[in-house]
Amino acid sequence: MRNFRWTQENEIFLGQIDAEHRDLFRVAEGLQQALEEQAPAATVKQHLESLIAHTEEHFSHEEWLMQSVKYPSYNWHKQQHDTARRRLRLFSPLIQAGDAEAAELFLEFLSGWFQDHTSLTDRMMAAHIRNYERSHTAAGLERWGSRAAVAEPAVNEDGPFPKTMRFCKACLGETTHEIRSRGFVCLSCAERSVSADLDRD
Repeated sequence: MRNFRWTQENEIFLGQIDAEHRDLFRVAEGLQQALEEQAPAATVKQHLESLIAHTEEHFSHEEWLMQSVKYPSYNWHKQQHDTARRRLRLFSPLIQAGDAEAAELFLEFLSGWFQDHTSLTDRMMAAHIRNYERSHTAAGLERWGSRAAVAEPAVNEDGPFPKTMRFCKACLGETTHEIRSRGFVCLSCAERSVSADLDRD
């Protein structure tokens, strides 16, 4: 039974990854609907290309996160991603050529793969990331306990969390953000908050 409906059972409790999963389910459901309604070939192609793009972007993001936190089951997890990538490459030209049987087989595979992958493989990854973050946050709090730590740079390229540049509403400009399980954390805001706490001591 094909099912691309997002439910709470699909949550892995990493906000950003859950949001990407919801997008993937939505895009896959759009492709399924287009195929069931026998939409024009151009429409099917558009949905298929969107699914491929969303999938690759999401897989690459997860793989980057796993490498950033030194996830011990990275190779096993990536093998599952690579299996889905191969199926996408195999079925894509067949679906675009109007092969109804190939489309049916692909949707059955993808639905089962999404459900199995999010409920087990991604939840294992998410648990490791949360534990990794908790342990490194505790170490960071100990480090911030001394006043000498205030002089440390806010950006550490060798730190435990991957970083990216984003616009911060509080800072009114582009700042360095760490990608945490709860979302993006502006390092400039975090530094000001810690400094204020130390000043009150």
